[in-house]
Amino acid sequence: MSNIEFDIIEVQDIMTFIDENAKVDNDSTNRTREKIIANILSPSPDYLFHPVYGEHWTNIHDKLRSTLHSLCSIPYDHILIEQKGGMTFNYDFVVQYCDVNNQVVHSVNLEFKNNASSIKELVQFLELYDKDCKTKFELFDYSYSEFYYDHYLDAYLALEEEIEKIEKPTKETYLKHIHDIKYKHPFFNKIYTNKKNKKKEKDKLVEESRKKFIETYATTFNFEKIKNKIVESQSDKIFLLWDKSNFLIQTVNVKDIQISGIKPNSIHDLYFDVTVENFIYDIRIRLNWGNNNGIANPRWKFTFINK
Repeated sequence: MSNIEFDIIEVQDIMTFIDENAKVDNDSTNRTREKIIANILSPSPDYLFHPVYGEHWTNIHDKLRSTLHSLCSIPYDHILIEQKGGMTFNYDFVVQYCDVNNQVVHSVNLEFKNNASSIKELVQFLELYDKDCKTKFELFDYSYSEFYYDHYLDAYLALEEEIEKIEKPTKETYLKHIHDIKYKHPFFNKIYTNKKNKKKEKDKLVEESRKKFIETYATTFNFEKIKNKIVESQSDKIFLLWDKSNFLIQTVNVKDIQISGIKPNSIHDLYFDVTVENFIYDIRIRLNWGNNNGIANPRWKFTFINK
C-alpha cells in the first residue's frame, strides 16, 4: 500500500477535523475530510511527524484505526478504504478487511458525518433530488420543479427587468437542466450570472413557492414509497460520527418502520413531519434549493427528530 502524497492532501488539511468551518465552506471541507479518511491509514511519516500538524495526524489516524477495528470480529491483516459518496451512493466509504493474501474477509459501508455525536443531530440522513423523487422513486406525481415553473418562474423573471429580457425556456427544457449546477444551458447561466439582482425580492418569492407547495401537496406524498426508499438506503449502513474529539459508531434499524402519516400541526413553511412506527425517531421532510435559491437543484432532505 502506497503512502499518500502532499499533492493529494496538504498537511494542514487535517485541521478540517479540528477547526470550525464556515457554512459556505461545508462542501469543500467535507470533501477534504473524506479524502483524508480514505487515505489516512497509510500516511507518510512526513505527516505523522510534522512539527506543527503531526500530533493531529497521529491522533486521528490512531482513533480511526481503532474505531474501524471494532467493526470486525474476524481476524484480518489490513484494511482498505474505498471512497464512494455523492448522490449515486447511499454511503461514503466501503471498508474492506483483508487477509494476508489480500482477500476480503469482511466489509462494511460507512456514512461519515462531521461534528456530530448522534444521528439525531444530523442536518439530514438522506437527501434526494426533486426530479428523482418523482421519476425514479415515485414519491409524488407533481414535482416542486414543475410547480415552480408553472406558478413562480414568470414572477422570478419579471424581477430581471433591469437587464436584457430573459426568454423563458419550454417546461421540458427547464426540467431537463434545472439540476445542472454548472449552468451550461444559456437560460440558467444568465439567471445565475444575475442572481444578486434584486436578491431579497427573489428569495422572498422562492420561499413563498416552497411554502405554497408544501401546504398544497404534502398530503399527496406516497409515504409507502418514502418508507421503501429509507429502508433501501439506510439498511446495512453504519454511521461514522466525528464529534471533534472522537470517532463514534451508530447504526439504525429501519427494516420494520412504517410511516403512518403527517404529524398533526406539523406542516410548516419549509418542511413537514411524519409519524414513524417501529422506530425511535419520527422524520422531518424538508425542501430547499441545493445550489442558488430559485436557480438550480431543488432537493428534499430527511432528518430524524424526536417523537
